Amino acid sequence: MIPYILLVLMVIVYFFSFANIFEKNGRQKWEGYVPIYNIYVWLKILEKPWWWIFFFPIPFVNLIVAIGCNVETARLFGKYSVKDTFLMILLPWYYLPYLAFDSNNVVVAPTDWTKVEDRSQRKWHDQITLFFIAPFVGHGLYLVFRLIGSKDKPNKKTMSADWTNALGFAIVAASIIRSLFFEAFTIPTGSMEKTMRIGDYLFVNKMKYGAKLPQTPISVPFVHNRLPFSFVPSYVDWFSSDYRRLFGYGEIKRGDIMVFNWPVGDSVIVHEGVIAHDYYAILRNQAFTNFINSVKSKKQFRGKPSSYYNNNFEKVKGKYLNSARKNLIKGGGLSQSPVGPIEKTGGIATLPVDKKENYIKRCVAVGGDTLEIRDNLLLINHNVEEHHEEVVFTFIFKIKGTRSLDTEQLLEDFEIYSDQISTERNLNEQYSIITCSYDTKEKIEKGLNNLGILDTCFMDINPRGFDYSRVNSNTHQYYPVFPNHPKFNWSRDNFGPLIIPEKGWTVELNDSTWVLYKRAIEVYERNKVSINSNGNYLINDEITSEYTFKQNYYWLMGDNRHGSADSRFWGFVPEDHVVGTASFVWFSKHPETGIRWDRIFSTVH
Repeated sequence: MIPYILLVLMVIVYFFSFANIFEKNGRQKWEGYVPIYNIYVWLKILEKPWWWIFFFPIPFVNLIVAIGCNVETARLFGKYSVKDTFLMILLPWYYLPYLAFDSNNVVVAPTDWTKVEDRSQRKWHDQITLFFIAPFVGHGLYLVFRLIGSKDKPNKKTMSADWTNALGFAIVAASIIRSLFFEAFTIPTGSMEKTMRIGDYLFVNKMKYGAKLPQTPISVPFVHNRLPFSFVPSYVDWFSSDYRRLFGYGEIKRGDIMVFNWPVGDSVIVHEGVIAHDYYAILRNQAFTNFINSVKSKKQFRGKPSSYYNNNFEKVKGKYLNSARKNLIKGGGLSQSPVGPIEKTGGIATLPVDKKENYIKRCVAVGGDTLEIRDNLLLINHNVEEHHEEVVFTFIFKIKGTRSLDTEQLLEDFEIYSDQISTERNLNEQYSIITCSYDTKEKIEKGLNNLGILDTCFMDINPRGFDYSRVNSNTHQYYPVFPNHPKFNWSRDNFGPLIIPEKGWTVELNDSTWVLYKRAIEVYERNKVSINSNGNYLINDEITSEYTFKQNYYWLMGDNRHGSADSRFWGFVPEDHVVGTASFVWFSKHPETGIRWDRIFSTVH
């Protein structure tokens, strides 16, 4: 609380200095006290375009513009030294009042670019400002042009001043576009096949739902949450703001392809500075693995089914979770996890909402909907989802004889790549495992009748109560499907029914709803929750039997239903996590076949 009070006081002192600054520059003192108008007058004094005033409400952009304006204000008083420049960039709430209220500080003539001494005085200032605005790109380009022989010209601004102005404006313009209008994304995985394909480069429209303003505005431009090739955060979180969204022109509907901040990404384990793994799932599975390793040799556990391990783990889960948590914090490594052994991690990272990893999935249910999955069939409000061409599953084709499928023909006819096909042989039969849509499956069956198809079925439908702890003997997954609790025997392919929360909906709290909605109430809606010794539910230290949600929630699933980590595993997507909607693909390249010319500048549905 104290840092925020100090911050407010510094901002007040900073803006109250405008009155004296204006008076020393021949303006009326009262003009410095009028909000918004004082920014306009400030720009006029600095001889900057009046429309720069629209930059100041935009997070991050206003920081860049303010850096330039603050330093230009110091130049009005003849402050050209390196010390002056650094103080005005880093401590403007101190240096601006010093210029305003110290009678020894008087306005001097503006920079005269025809004079050598004026240009030389500006040199360090412009290079320092350039560094703070564009530390790598700006100085890289500056040095390149210096090396090829470019020089400062008489009667004109120095090269560093030109680069400062040009790159500063370019960064401001690009940041506005990226924050409020469109942002470029790349599809790295096949979770949205065939709608979005590996190697697709797309633009995400942030205007439709209303652009979400940055909650951590002080950050390196054009970098999401870590500096490239490192574990170093690209932002500071000591200065942040609450969730705010501008007006949009559309609502989130079922079927929309959405980019969003990964809900469980508030705590992640960073791997190789690029990949972020689900800390909660890894911790849960690590604790379960440690429990199994510690008891499997004991007599009472010999020959028992997995459910026996699960039930006994619940009794001592807290102990093993604490042990696994301490091990992770100390950097003790991950012997087992859902993603296999992880080495060279960057440790546990805690991320604010707007810096969580970006995911892209299809919205299949909105707030107020009842969702259920029965043997891979998705039901929304008890209505079965249509089998869209874009939605794919993994099918097994059982074929007579030993003749192989023509993979090149499958690629040409249906764009099924080699990584979407695998074959297993057994005596006079073979099993071809193919990821495709229902329609494509039927076409393949018709086209391959000459090979003698015996049967086609889903690959590995996971029934209710499916034992994920024994899927892989080296990786014990403890209830990986939401809500990750033994009270619910849901699986990837048989799930629900589940009501998606919506703003204003009141849920009655009981043993089941507490498990389902606790994280949403506690983390996404920022409440303190607990259960007292009498079994009463406490929200913000008050006993209650119900809760009314403050925002809408959504259910997101990948179109590759057997190859997507989505809401089935980590739950609801809150409205304040929504970034935008996929708009169009501007370039596409597959690692096997090269450029997909037919997908360039194609729209996304």
